[in-house]
Amino acid sequence: MVQADIEAFWADFEQEIGEKVLSKTMSQHFTSRKSQGEWGLLVLTPSAIRFRPTPGENWFQSLFRMASPKVPQEQAADIVLPLTYITAIELPKKRFFDFLFSPPFTVFTLRYRLGDEEKSLLLGVDPKTELFTKLLAIFPVSKRP
Repeated sequence: MVQADIEAFWADFEQEIGEKVLSKTMSQHFTSRKSQGEWGLLVLTPSAIRFRPTPGENWFQSLFRMASPKVPQEQAADIVLPLTYITAIELPKKRFFDFLFSPPFTVFTLRYRLGDEEKSLLLGVDPKTELFTKLLAIFPVSKRP
């Protein structure tokens, strides 16, 4: 992809969602702590955080597949979480050997309120990204037990 294509993609993206993109990065969304997760774009806008799944297989699965990858016909819907719903970011507790055995991405939980219900969204992101730094500056941070 050339720079013009990238700029056109993000201009189309902003037009589609009706908001300016403040920050963006690659991310993973997990349905549970044991799930493999799905890759996508994590996007911060003035009103929400959005996860847009990117269809396809991960690189590891593609090593063992002889046929072409299975890509869904329909794109999965975005996960959109209004910033006003988010109550905290829960970070994993650091353990002694984490620097050797943990994944390069930080897996964190976004806690949010939907009506009277407390819910969570489990995401993985490179901790050095601008988006992650912005999230840590906006929301209270707690450590997972």
